[in-house]
Amino acid sequence: MSELNWQRTPLITIAFFLFKQLKQFVTNISNMIPVFAGIFVAGKNASWLPFALVGGYLVFVLINAVLSQRFFLYAIADDAVHLKTGIFNRKHLTLNYDRIQQAEIHQVWYFRPLKLTILGVDSAGSAGKEVQIPGLTMTLAQQLRQRMLEQSNTAENASTSNDASEPSPAPVLEKSFSSAEIVRAGIIDNKLFVFLAVLIYPISQFDLLDNYVEPWVTAHMDWFSSDLAWLMAIGVAVSALVLLFFGAIVISLLTFHDLKLTSDGERYQARSGALSIRTLSFRYPKLQGVFIRRNLRARLLQRSVIKVSQLQPRVPQGQGGQGQRFTLPVVDADFLATFCRQLRIPAAASVHWQRLSPLALLGSSLWLALLAPIIAVFLFFVADTGWVGITTAAVVWMLLQGLITLSWRNYGYSFVSTEQAPSEQWFVVRRGILSRDQNWYPRRKIQQIDLRQGPWLRLLGFAHLILHTAAGSETIRYLPASEAEELQQQWLEEIATNHQPWM
Repeated sequence: MSELNWQRTPLITIAFFLFKQLKQFVTNISNMIPVFAGIFVAGKNASWLPFALVGGYLVFVLINAVLSQRFFLYAIADDAVHLKTGIFNRKHLTLNYDRIQQAEIHQVWYFRPLKLTILGVDSAGSAGKEVQIPGLTMTLAQQLRQRMLEQSNTAENASTSNDASEPSPAPVLEKSFSSAEIVRAGIIDNKLFVFLAVLIYPISQFDLLDNYVEPWVTAHMDWFSSDLAWLMAIGVAVSALVLLFFGAIVISLLTFHDLKLTSDGERYQARSGALSIRTLSFRYPKLQGVFIRRNLRARLLQRSVIKVSQLQPRVPQGQGGQGQRFTLPVVDADFLATFCRQLRIPAAASVHWQRLSPLALLGSSLWLALLAPIIAVFLFFVADTGWVGITTAAVVWMLLQGLITLSWRNYGYSFVSTEQAPSEQWFVVRRGILSRDQNWYPRRKIQQIDLRQGPWLRLLGFAHLILHTAAGSETIRYLPASEAEELQQQWLEEIATNHQPWM
């Protein structure tokens, strides 16, 4: 092999490593809430502490970004791309073109004016993780991607050309999503609500309420006792919700602007973005699960959210998540049926749902039945609320028991195959009370089936059957023990004898 010509990325890629660190911090922010709470509480007596920590972190991130850019080198060969990464722990990665699983181009906003881009590569030979090469020119990135995918497809076709049982490739599909649909996606999405809920406690530790809100309320106490006070409270609450929805819609328009879905054979790709243009894709052989989500807002808008989980590289410890899912944020009923046919998912009418045994209600209902009288007695005697407390406890018990019963009633599971691909069998689970969710898993890709029996289950003669897949685990609860053992043995034999490609 000829000597490699190692190259360093442009200085602008310092921004890439900087934002990568900040993104990792935001991803893990929920795990650091106890730390933030301690900092804010301590900061009440030492106002400089939060600023010192934030400033120190920013300096660390900036130095780390500069050094990461300095020590990041790449070399392009005829059959592979070679990378050297790491500051203290140096790594040498080799990405052979014929081992590439995916190669995507990401045009982030700070690279676009300079005609630079990021090439994201998922390779079976890259130490089991996704690799990103920043700062490539668009021409070079497109050439590398084309070369990688051509050699990958050649290797894939050679490995499956003798398998006559494989269904024919899916037809070409193109779908563009209008701005009105993207607005609906923002209404359906709730990430902004969750993020603000996470920040409530840290914000509450500031002196904002004590120094500003409480004095203002005290000064206007007479006004709050007037008949118009409740109108003001309702107006503030409604305005806050409107602002949250408006913010979610703006984020959705920036993220999914000009969203376009294309498929060619077994490769699916979604391209979108206003400031940064990102591309997500998956190959059908790597599909591990399809998740159809319909929360209450989606049901009211008659839309669904589709997420496809594919075989992902291992994520380094501390970065969280299991890789980025292929997501279509809003689809109507007609396109949902079309896309499901593309993925060889059976039609809803062919699914014969099976419910869990009524014994599945016992666990939650039993605890509820035990706690309700205790709470009622506490309210009646200790809190001295009299019959009002007992009535309140009874109403809450009835409400919670109703939710438990609805959850059991709406849960269902089934094993089903589709007409166009009888060999492609699926395991599907549905659940939800106000929302309606369906999880679809290729049956042949179930990795492990466990049978669990605690003392209570052994006494009743029942067992839980737990199915593990690369996209998550599902539990079929309270099956008769003999039926659970028979299903476990039967499914393991069928999965073992299935010779379709797994990825």
